[in-house]
Formats: sequence, structure tokens, C-alpha cells
Amino acid sequence: MNHRIAPPQPFAPVDSTETATALARGSAWAFWIWAAVGLMQAGLIWFQGDAAHQDVRGATTGFMIFFAGFAAVLGWMQHRKPNRILPVFGLAWALYELSALSVGLMVGAPMAAPGLPGWSIALAAAAMVLCLLLHIGGLRGATGMARFTSANRA
Repeated sequence: MNHRIAPPQPFAPVDSTETATALARGSAWAFWIWAAVGLMQAGLIWFQGDAAHQDVRGATTGFMIFFAGFAAVLGWMQHRKPNRILPVFGLAWALYELSALSVGLMVGAPMAAPGLPGWSIALAAAAMVLCLLLHIGGLRGATGMARFTSANRA
């Protein structure tokens, strides 16, 4: 399978070390997507923030930039040396984000920081669904890598 054209599907069979590695590195892409969405939202808060919340604009932007940097570093770590721990963490984080969004929609609470346009919240939700799928594939790939590595040692 040529992985240069397109990465394998998250639910594709893990039949080789190359496929397992590509799937595991898909989790790194999920972290980078998370970082990009966080930076986009930080920029929106900073430049288009609600006038009523100008006092917390800097703190909110700094918090979002910190977590975007954290996600970028996690992506770099997962790409450099794929493992099972980071996809599990990413999977849990994506599930948390999606459940918080769902609960916010059910109770009518604000879904994000004040001043974010609705399209950015919808984009973030779609990105979290994509990240969830990539982390599932990343976990499957990392598990396959461990299985192929242990089979080669025996």
C-alpha cells in the first residue's frame, strides 16, 4: 500500500508494519489539527473578541496558545516515536471535548469562549470528530506495531 498518496483509513485492517506505523502517525496528525484549531480560535478571540470581555481576552488567548503548543508537542512526539499512550490520551481528550459540546448544546450553555463566531465552534466540533477517528486509528496502529514487533522478536 502506498501511504504517500493517502493515509490508511482508521478502521482498515492492520496487516503490515507500514500500515501500523502510518495509522499510529495519524494520531500525530490529530494532535496537529487540534493545535491548528486552537490557534485559530485564539486568533479569533484576540482580534474579534467580545467587547464586554476585554478584561479576560489576554488570559483566554494565552491559555489557548499554551494548549495549542502542548498539542503540537504531543503530535511531534507521536510522529517521532509512535506509542499507545498518546492516542489513548488524545482519544480521551476528544471524547471530553465532544461531550462538553453536547452537554452545552443540551442545556443551552455557551459552547466556547465569549466572542467566538458560530462557524468556528462548528469547525472545532468537526475537527474533534476527525481527531477522534484519527486517534482510534492511531491506537489500532500502535497496537499493531507492538504486535508486529513482538512477533519479530520471537
